[in-house]
Amino acid sequence: MDYPNLDKLIHEQSRLKILIFLSKKYPSKTTFSKLKKNLEMTSGNLSIQLKKLEEAGWINQNKVIEKNKVKTFINITNEGTKALNQYLDDLEKLLSNIKGE
Repeated sequence: MDYPNLDKLIHEQSRLKILIFLSKKYPSKTTFSKLKKNLEMTSGNLSIQLKKLEEAGWINQNKVIEKNKVKTFINITNEGTKALNQYLDDLEKLLSNIKGE
């Protein structure tokens, strides 16, 4: 049987939720505050997870100043989409092996 190794960076629940949300709901871009609200994450935890995803090249963060406030826009990269799709394919293979399909 083939048991694929799941990407540990994506496998962490918060990062997986971020990538799925960005890829399905906001493939072009979203704001930090919208991501925080929809995923029910704290600012600190979200910042840490976004930094890890950005270091991997899977998301981009762009900061702009609007009305004297910094606003952060986030989008998933092509590499992020590929990594997420590969992770989901590997997860499906793993589940198929477990279920004996």
